[in-house]
Amino acid sequence: MLGFLVGALLLSAAVGLCQGLFEDQLVVPLAQVGKYGPRGMPGDIVELADGTLLLCYTQDGIKARKSADGGKTWGEEFVLVANPGPPSRQGYYCHPSFLRLANGEILLSYIYGSGAVPYYGHNYYRRSGDEGQTWTEQFLCTPYPGYIIMHNDKMMQLSTGRILAACEYKKRWPDSNDHGGYVAMVCTSDDDGYSWQVSNDVDMEPHEAQEPHVVELKDGRLLMVFRTYSGVLGRAYSEDGGRTWGEGELLSDMALPMSGAVTIVRLPRTEDLLLIRITGGADGRRTPLTTVISQDEGLTWQHPRNIGEDPEDDYGYQSVTFVDDVAVISYHARDGLHVARIGVDWFYGAQ
Repeated sequence: MLGFLVGALLLSAAVGLCQGLFEDQLVVPLAQVGKYGPRGMPGDIVELADGTLLLCYTQDGIKARKSADGGKTWGEEFVLVANPGPPSRQGYYCHPSFLRLANGEILLSYIYGSGAVPYYGHNYYRRSGDEGQTWTEQFLCTPYPGYIIMHNDKMMQLSTGRILAACEYKKRWPDSNDHGGYVAMVCTSDDDGYSWQVSNDVDMEPHEAQEPHVVELKDGRLLMVFRTYSGVLGRAYSEDGGRTWGEGELLSDMALPMSGAVTIVRLPRTEDLLLIRITGGADGRRTPLTTVISQDEGLTWQHPRNIGEDPEDDYGYQSVTFVDDVAVISYHARDGLHVARIGVDWFYGAQ
């Protein structure tokens, strides 16, 4: 009998390890569910010095909530940055992000723009030296003429200390098409964000290269992935820390049917790459939201799993923050902003 119980416990533990932790909750509900999710709302999460998680998002300004238990529960909403004053043609803030610098400061970046014709938009950032209690005035992050923006959770700091802001630039101007004329490029800073330089662009004409995300590879190169409207993912490499980029290429084996923001990060413990993207959908909806793993630095991808897979839903603009061995992922669905807590083992399990 004892042997049976021990065996059952071992089997239960093995199943739990295979399946891994997966918890999902609606943190910021919408008053009314629309056909699509609130695609300008999602932001980012940063872990503060005391272990508290700080979540940012946009809803009439840049708002925030805190979690003292690793993202299991979240407190009341409060304002990080109030809406900008009304110019003659008022823009708005969207897609805020955090970046914890090696010097301990936190950057809060965001788009200020119109999102409608005629387009205007740039990214700005504020910095905090007291764990987000106070923030400086805003500074320009994308010093380039025209319409150039970075979406949420796309800013990173390399092992060299260089900061990268992966952006999309509307190169072919004017263009009234929301998804027309875009190329990918990167703004870099070697002085903790006080001054910025701009890379060459990755031009995939006749395909767009939008919403790029960059990861540092083990051999020192940088890998950029980006959305296109070709039906598949795009990719480019840099060998000089993001200052210059090689030609972009389409990845015929990486479907992106409805397009949507792409995320690529390195997993703790296993050090494999995690990629999140939309792999299906119809009627303009982006679904399912799928993860895959690469164990060869982005050359091939395995272990597909779906974070959200309702065919009637609409997902995306995810952010990923690791707390020990758990990925805390914010993303939008049609009913509002969600936060999922996913153990690293879950990404390797069978769907």
